[in-house]
Amino acid sequence: MSPRFPSAAILTVGLMLTGCGRRPPAPTPAARPNILLVTIDTLRADHVGCYGHAGAATPTLDGLAARGVRFATAVAHVPLTGPSHACVLTGLTPLGHGFRDNGGFALPASVKTAAEDFRQAGYRTAAFVSGFPLDRRFGFDRGFETYDDHLPKGNDRRRTPYVERFADATTDAVLRWLQGTLSSSESPASSPAAAPFFLWVHYYDPHAPYEPPGDLAERFRAAPYDGEIAFVDTQLGRLLRGLEEKGALARTVVLATADHGESLGEHGEDTHAVFVYEATLRVPMIVAWRGRLPAGRRVPSLVRGIDLAPTLLDLADRPPLTGAHGRTLMPLVRGTAGDAPSAYAESYFPLLYMNWAPLRSIRDGRWKFIDAPMPELYDLQRDPGEQTNLAEREPARAVALRRGLDALTGGEPGAMSRRTIDSETAAKLAALGYVGSAGSGVTPVSAERRPDPKQMIGLFNRLRRANAAAQDGRFGEAAAIARDALRQDPRNAFATIVLANAELELGRYREAIANYRAYLDLVPESADAHHRIAICYARLGDADEALNEDEAALAIDPRSGDARMLRGGLLAARGRTDEAMRELRAAVEINPENAAFRVGLARVLVRNGQLEAAEGELRRALQLQPQSADAHAAAGGLLVARGQPEEAVAEFERALTLRPDADDIRLDLARALEGAGRMADARVEYGRLAAARETPADIKRAAKARLR
Repeated sequence: MSPRFPSAAILTVGLMLTGCGRRPPAPTPAARPNILLVTIDTLRADHVGCYGHAGAATPTLDGLAARGVRFATAVAHVPLTGPSHACVLTGLTPLGHGFRDNGGFALPASVKTAAEDFRQAGYRTAAFVSGFPLDRRFGFDRGFETYDDHLPKGNDRRRTPYVERFADATTDAVLRWLQGTLSSSESPASSPAAAPFFLWVHYYDPHAPYEPPGDLAERFRAAPYDGEIAFVDTQLGRLLRGLEEKGALARTVVLATADHGESLGEHGEDTHAVFVYEATLRVPMIVAWRGRLPAGRRVPSLVRGIDLAPTLLDLADRPPLTGAHGRTLMPLVRGTAGDAPSAYAESYFPLLYMNWAPLRSIRDGRWKFIDAPMPELYDLQRDPGEQTNLAEREPARAVALRRGLDALTGGEPGAMSRRTIDSETAAKLAALGYVGSAGSGVTPVSAERRPDPKQMIGLFNRLRRANAAAQDGRFGEAAAIARDALRQDPRNAFATIVLANAELELGRYREAIANYRAYLDLVPESADAHHRIAICYARLGDADEALNEDEAALAIDPRSGDARMLRGGLLAARGRTDEAMRELRAAVEINPENAAFRVGLARVLVRNGQLEAAEGELRRALQLQPQSADAHAAAGGLLVARGQPEEAVAEFERALTLRPDADDIRLDLARALEGAGRMADARVEYGRLAAARETPADIKRAAKARLR
């Protein structure tokens, strides 16, 4: 249900104010500025030099503030990447756009973005993002002619591939785009006749883990978070120099901000996501436009993430976004604004991941109220660190702010723009510190019967460590932590899925199935949990149950490529080749960039004698992932089918170089050696498989049979 927004006459919070004061003279169409929006992930304001941090190395951001306008009290609406950026791009709070958490939500098509408006106005639009939570699958690409979310595979064994791009690589990509775009203009970049651009650049580096590159690692050994910020600042400097060298900076509005901050241990939270304190909501916000905005101006008034899109559109002389909750900040810059609005913030992460109470807050320039099972009230003027809860000492003020919050939300949770989480999304979010299988089906606002996150934050920190252990391959440690957490909090969805995933990796398939079913009791709409149960049954040799579970997964999410991939393999093993190929072709259609899907299809095509088609799929798979052991092994199978066993041996050996413990590939190698007439070499490989304790039973039996 959409929230009901009261009029400003009823609500002193004034969320819907659209600003006051006269607009500046409208620029002629030929003088429209370029717009550069820079968002830096996980950057809290008080770790930037111009916001008072003595240990900061942020000369680029500080220089922007000296040349432009710095908003001293800027706040985000959600301490999470996806929902916060949705606020920035739409001018709506989460109550309106419905993007409430990373992974399980997407920007709905009904919500217009600033990028769409700029593109309709003739702007060239481009975005370069650096973290998976902003992948195009979540709807952020709408309105952008170029949307570069091509993240590198990476070499960090703790990371699922394609989850993060470092700031230098992102800057390289942006500069290449600028080179082509500005060079292709009919007029020089500095000419008013050149078509302007709206460019969004997102840097992810300050997000945990904090690992600054190069000499910054040593320089910031005691403060690695600051080192990550320093690296981003350096890369932002490169970007601005690139614009200057092209003669484009003088007609470019530069707005730099962050999606949210970082707790860094305050209030017991190691990073972010759970709490809505100022540590994770207070962000830098700086806007500069050479010769058009006052230099060195500090604006003390409260401003919000939802004000950014209206401000950028105002600077480009565009009308406001229809229905936006934010307002242009230009009256504040000129000193002609009226009453400051209040700011709404929330985190539904505790509810959706942990089955705890959600947190929602409302604040003005001085007072802040947090709606929780144990309500909180803070005087931010006297207590900026939110250490003294005044809810019991100031009951009338707490009640008034609660009423304002209820009036703002209409007593409802607001829009919920859900999307189903697939296995790939779950894995990538987990690699970034989130467990992506969390659901989004709980809608009641009442928090009275759910644990207060303040009382549970220690458990959350332990679960983050469990998740990190799982990402590092320490599945026994992850399972032990999760099991201990469930003794304290038996209905914790995060702990349940961490335990189930760890047990699957440890080969405890029956235990994993039981825990996935417990997770489904908490999150019934999880297609991924059904698919993982299917994996367990497949490894137990129960193909019927595996097929049933993947059918359940596809009933929830027909676009689950992983479920279709596994079904295809199971059907092929039963000789139902036509059905198998339909499932595998559907998986490839769902995600054409997934090399594993193409390998699975190629294997069935080989089995069906369609060798040319199989070769095409494998060629594309190896283009997508040259170091894929499975792709090289499948290529070996294709060569065997073509009667080229010696060439097949080379492919199987290459696959084993990439994954030496792949016993199924070693068995294929032995068979290829035998087919090539190299019986002595084949017996060596069969012998290794027969003697090794870890060899799966079916492979060991096949190897022993060949040795007789």
